[in-house]
Amino acid sequence: MRFDDPPPRPTNLAAYPYVVVRVACPQCRDRQGSYRLARLAAKFGPETPLDEVLDRIAMDCPWRDPPRGRIKSQYVPKCRAHFVDLERPGRPPDLPPGLMKLRVIGGGKG
Repeated sequence: MRFDDPPPRPTNLAAYPYVVVRVACPQCRDRQGSYRLARLAAKFGPETPLDEVLDRIAMDCPWRDPPRGRIKSQYVPKCRAHFVDLERPGRPPDLPPGLMKLRVIGGGKG
């Protein structure tokens, strides 16, 4: 493993790297939310796989596959809920303000 390789994807809540767990769905624009990792671990258990946590969070999604199964088709929309911070690297959702980089704001005294 090289230093510039992305870290491995966690498999359960105990290995989740952030304090805030953000979930979103590009299919449904109004379905997004953030949860505290400690509350999710208390509710579902720390060893619960992330796929199962996502299934439970998005269980009321209208595009979720029903338990009996739906005919797979490229024309039928599917639920695409995902963990936002695991999909794209960037600023962690729980980065303390003191660790953010300083910004230069134009228009100051000069």
